[in-house]
Amino acid sequence: MHKKGSNKIKNPILKEVTNRIYKDYKEAIMNKPATPGSHHFFKGGLLYHLYSVTRNAIKICELYPNLGVDTDLIVFGALVHDIGKTKDFKDYGDDNKNNPKSGNSMDLLGHSYEGAHIVENYLEQYEIDDQFKNQIIHMIGSHMKYSEWGVLVLPKMLEVIIINYADGMDADLEPAHTILKNAEKGKKYKIGNAPREYYKSLNKYYEEN
Repeated sequence: MHKKGSNKIKNPILKEVTNRIYKDYKEAIMNKPATPGSHHFFKGGLLYHLYSVTRNAIKICELYPNLGVDTDLIVFGALVHDIGKTKDFKDYGDDNKNNPKSGNSMDLLGHSYEGAHIVENYLEQYEIDDQFKNQIIHMIGSHMKYSEWGVLVLPKMLEVIIINYADGMDADLEPAHTILKNAEKGKKYKIGNAPREYYKSLNKYYEEN
């Protein structure tokens, strides 16, 4: 997955850093859930979420071709936006539901900081403009929409806003498929830890797949 995505990156440093991160964190990415109790809560959930967000972000760029955004930053940011979760969560297993955290870093630092720190450590090994380096780190540290979810600063580049939407779309819709299929038409259903309940359509022409 990351090879296909990184091949869309023209900047050689960003491409190399992406490949190095996926090589160095391969086992963690493949074995951890994306978010316990919320979305992609299964072995390999983190990997599948990274793939889905990258796919979504690329599609958004295709839908808005005249934005003039830097797709290198978008693809890089999408591929590694949640790399900090490799520090936050245990591998998926029997005890993961009751005790998913790997330590206190999730509470005290959060995955946005953890991920930005990981990426910065790689970038320090290259000759790169300081301001551009900060823009790259911004893709990771500000990929969440809201500060209470761990964003370091509010998004200040259109590229990271695209990642915001691509990420939020996948996080909101992925856990809904099984629940929605089992819900009765017109009835309320609840998705994970979402703060509200939803209704299923009563449209008589609506056919469930």
